Parts: sequence; C-alpha cells; structure tokens
Amino acid sequence: MSVHHVTLLHDNWPEKKPEYFAGLAADPPAGFAFSEKTWGHYPGLTGSREAPTQFHAIASVVAEVASKHGVLLNDAGVEKPGEWIDCEWNQTITAHLLLAAVHRAAYCGLVLDDLVDFLRSTAPAEKRAGSGSDVPH
Repeated sequence: MSVHHVTLLHDNWPEKKPEYFAGLAADPPAGFAFSEKTWGHYPGLTGSREAPTQFHAIASVVAEVASKHGVLLNDAGVEKPGEWIDCEWNQTITAHLLLAAVHRAAYCGLVLDDLVDFLRSTAPAEKRAGSGSDVPH
C-alpha cells in the first residue's frame, strides 16, 4: 500500500458553528491535523493515510471522522472538479463529487440509500463510460 496525502474540509455551506468541529479538533485521525482555516478559509483536516489508492485513503478518513465525531467533511479540496489532470487527482475529484452529493442530498430530503440506488442504477453503463469506451458494441 502507498501513503496518500489527503485534505478534507467543510466548505461552510451552510456554515457550522465551531462546536460542530470541537470533537474533531480535539481528536483528529492519526497522522492528521485539524485547522479552522484550512487553505485559509474552512475547517478541515490535512494529513496522510496509507491505502491502496487516493480514493480509498479519502474514503477511510471520511468514514473515521463521520463515525467517531458525526462530522461530514463535504469537500476534498477540488476547486474546479470539471478539470481532470492525472489518475490520482481524478480519484480525489471523484471523492470530492461524492462528498458534495452526500452533503447536498441531505438538504434535498434524500438519504444515503437514495444515492446508493442511484449509483447502482448506472451499472449497465459503467463499463462503457470509462477510458477507451467510445467504441460501440
């Protein structure tokens, strides 16, 4: 497994009071530091995590923070998610979009199962959506 650098934050929409992050600030995951001003603006974490991929490293930290502190860090630090750069950054962008979806779905009255069902409904097209998939069957 490789070590991956991870930055996760809460983009403050809607804004959360400092008490929301108190437990996380006092006891961040091993290898991570909490800051109320990650990138000079938002509450968040920065650190490293050993995992098979960048995506798995992000997922692992998100799961730990959510289960231990009840905090959803809703942003993986991607300013322009429409831009694809390289494989590892692509995994960060994918995690970022999923975190944003979970966060925003809650404000629309959707639950996690709605999102999982939605993602599973795309399975018939999944293989054709990847690289080299522009060739018709």
